[in-house]
Amino acid sequence: MTEENREYRTSQIMLRNQFHGKDKFKIPIIPKGNFGDKDFQNLLLIGFDRTNIRDEHHLNRMVHFFLYDYKFERIWKKPDYDIEKLKRYRAVLSPDFSICREMNPSMQLYNTFRNRWCGAYFASKEIRVIPTVSWGDENTFDFCFKGISKGSVVAVSTYMVSEHGNHADQKDFFLKGYREMLRQIEPERIICYNTPFPEMEGNIIFVDYELSSWKYQNHSKSSKYAKYLTGQLSPVKSRAILIKRGYVFPQQEEKGMGSAYGGEWKPKKPDDERFIGKPGEIKTTKDKNGNLRLTKIGEDGKAVSERHFSDHGYPRHHSIPHDHELVWEHNHFH
Repeated sequence: MTEENREYRTSQIMLRNQFHGKDKFKIPIIPKGNFGDKDFQNLLLIGFDRTNIRDEHHLNRMVHFFLYDYKFERIWKKPDYDIEKLKRYRAVLSPDFSICREMNPSMQLYNTFRNRWCGAYFASKEIRVIPTVSWGDENTFDFCFKGISKGSVVAVSTYMVSEHGNHADQKDFFLKGYREMLRQIEPERIICYNTPFPEMEGNIIFVDYELSSWKYQNHSKSSKYAKYLTGQLSPVKSRAILIKRGYVFPQQEEKGMGSAYGGEWKPKKPDDERFIGKPGEIKTTKDKNGNLRLTKIGEDGKAVSERHFSDHGYPRHHSIPHDHELVWEHNHFH
């Protein structure tokens, strides 16, 4: 064995064994951070992909990783690369490597390990760390809450399990894991990025999804959010008032837990209602130009085909009438 090969085989980038977990999987433990009430006043987050070593305007934010994994994969491959930059911010949430419900169980365990290892590594470099918690179905509950000290502050996001477009929320799935998290970790506080579900219990610190968005990172005094971003008004509102006001936040590049394909498909606008019905039913509707459409509902109550009595302005490509087959895959149809 050459010296180069020996160094590689025994390096921490290869072994990742310097942090000793207590469970059978030896998942690294993120030490409980020292946080006070002031740490959560006027709290905003900043995405890891928006951090900068020359940043002077957002250092009072906590860094989050509620992003597509490829945007922070280097944190795992080259953990020292961003250390000095991350030290400058108020705190860092541990990287939220995806744990989608459809993911192979070995990958779910691996991504839990990576989350905790990076968090433990950051803490070893004197960065204040808050564990980010994600879970899959119940078969992940024996490992996905490991590596977090009891009574810690933790962070979750409801974005990917909330209603999006034509997809229903995944609230039942989320709450099952959330309650198990409360039981196993007994967190002191829960940072919730995006609107909490009304059924969520615990000491929840709501972090405004939109105010933390990159859209308002480089704000101006003319921005409608300027008073929040400059500290004149607090973005931290009571949960009861927030839910009653029914805040709606814009979509961003987010990922995390829940189904990789989104929740069950649901009609978003009246015209979408034609794709759902009684088995064997043929629904008659008209398009925006008044042209007839016949939609056939399959045995599972979802549309399987549709006949259009229009050429859609392209007579060379569409006869009158012509048919479309609808194929449903992973809560989408095409």
